[in-house]
Amino acid sequence: MGWKRGAYPEFTLEDAVATLFLLKTPRGRKQISEELDLGEGSVRTLLKKLSKMGLIESKQKGHYLNEKGLKVLSEITTLFSEPVEVEKVENMPTYALLVKNPPQFKSIELRDEAIRYFARGAMILVCRNGEIVFPEDGRSLKETLPKLAEDLKKLNPEEGDLIVVTWAEDKADAIKSAIHVALTLKKSELPKEILEVGE
Repeated sequence: MGWKRGAYPEFTLEDAVATLFLLKTPRGRKQISEELDLGEGSVRTLLKKLSKMGLIESKQKGHYLNEKGLKVLSEITTLFSEPVEVEKVENMPTYALLVKNPPQFKSIELRDEAIRYFARGAMILVCRNGEIVFPEDGRSLKETLPKLAEDLKKLNPEEGDLIVVTWAEDKADAIKSAIHVALTLKKSELPKEILEVGE
């Protein structure tokens, strides 16, 4: 797993999106590096790119989203929510996010995507008739994991929303694998500014 943290600056679209969520409040480069488990060189390059695109500004307290950055972030949140920490699964850091108006999907393929992106496991759920259920068979999550089902309510899911839950040994991997699944579904609808950052 160590290959993704080399000395050369390297970051992904997932890192860029996660950074936008983080920069709702000013943060220093070191903080971002620790939160996302990303080398400081990569963070420096990423921040430089976000700044060049006019999405962030910097001051003594750190880097933060400016008006344009906040607008781009609000466009992203119409597609999917920020990952939030939820009840642990398999005793590992666990994060969940909502995907609005998901296109057709196969749960198994989305789970595979999460695992390919360093998650140890993932659950793909949907909101149906006010219940959080497994899309394949309509089983309610609260039958097997009542605490997690209760915790997911803080995402305020609405009818038809898809809920991605990912867990990993490392908090950053859990967050970024959840974002990765959301991007798998919604990349084509992302604001062009953030797509260009990932190029």
